[in-house]
Amino acid sequence: METFIAVCLAVLVLELSVLIAVLVVTLLQVKKAAQAVEVLTYRVDSQVASFGEAIRSGWLHLFGTVLNLVSRYAGKS
Repeated sequence: METFIAVCLAVLVLELSVLIAVLVVTLLQVKKAAQAVEVLTYRVDSQVASFGEAIRSGWLHLFGTVLNLVSRYAGKS
């Protein structure tokens, strides 16, 4: 009976050791994925900011041109 309990305890210890090893490997992979997502987020944020700035400057330039044309034609009437 003692041999049976010892074998069961050994199997449990081995199983828990494997489980901990798998958990550590999984957490390291999750950490790598989180770092990759963080880098991607910074890159996308930079691209969106530059795109927004280009759109804003383009729309402001267009708005200024239209306002200038309207004021020229409104002044001639």
